[in-house]
Amino acid sequence: MTTGNQAHTVTAFDNELAQLERRVLEMGGLVEAQLKAAMEALMKRDAEAAERVIARDPELDACEREIEAGALSIIARRQPLANDLRYVFGNVKIAGSLERVGDYAKNIAKRTLVLSRHANIAIPAEMSALGVSALRSIRDVMDSFTTRDAQKAEMVWQHDHEIDDLVARVMRAVISGMSQDMIAKRKDPEEIECSTHLLFITKNLERVGDHATNIAEVIEFQLSGGWRTTQRPKGGDALQSK
Repeated sequence: MTTGNQAHTVTAFDNELAQLERRVLEMGGLVEAQLKAAMEALMKRDAEAAERVIARDPELDACEREIEAGALSIIARRQPLANDLRYVFGNVKIAGSLERVGDYAKNIAKRTLVLSRHANIAIPAEMSALGVSALRSIRDVMDSFTTRDAQKAEMVWQHDHEIDDLVARVMRAVISGMSQDMIAKRKDPEEIECSTHLLFITKNLERVGDHATNIAEVIEFQLSGGWRTTQRPKGGDALQSK
C-alpha cells in the first residue's frame, strides 16, 4: 500500500522528470532551428544568417548544462530505481548528442562565412538534399522521444544509410570538381579552400545523422532497458570512414 508520503514522493519525481524532458525537447527544437538556419544560410550564401547561427550556439551549451544539473539533482535527492534511472540517464545522453549537433550547425555556419565571399564556387545540388535528410532525422527522432515511440526511433536508426548515400554523392561531386580543376591545371587557392570547406560541411552532416541514430538507440534503451547490439545499416561507398 502506498502511503501519503510515498505518493507525494512519486508525484514529485514524476513532475521533475517531466520538467527535465521538457527541457530536452526545448533543446531539440533549438537544435533543429539552428541546423535548418545553417543550411539555409549555406545554400543562399547568407553571411548575416550564418552569423546569427553562430551567435546562438552558447544557448545550446547552457541548455546542456541545465539538463545535466537537473539530472544530478534528481539522482541525488530522489535516488531513482532502475526503470526511472534509465530515463534520467538517457536524457543526459540525448542532451549531449543534441549539443554536438548544435556544434555541427555552428561549424557549417562558420564555413558559410568563407563560401559567401566566393559566389563563383558551385555548391553541389545534392548538398540541399543531404541537409534536408539530416534535418529530418533530428526532427523524427525528437518526435519519437516526445511520444516514446520505439517504432519511430527504429525508423530513424534504419534511415542512417540513406544519409550515408547522400554524403557519398556530395563528396564525389566535390572531389570530381577538384580533379577537373587539376586536369585543367587550374590551381586557384580560393577554389581549393572552398572545396575543402564543402567536404567538411558534408562530414558535419554525416555526423548529424550519426547522432540522430545515437539518440534513437538511447530512446530504445529507455523503453526496453537494453542496448541494441546490432550494427547500424551503412550506405555510401569507400569514401565513408565510419
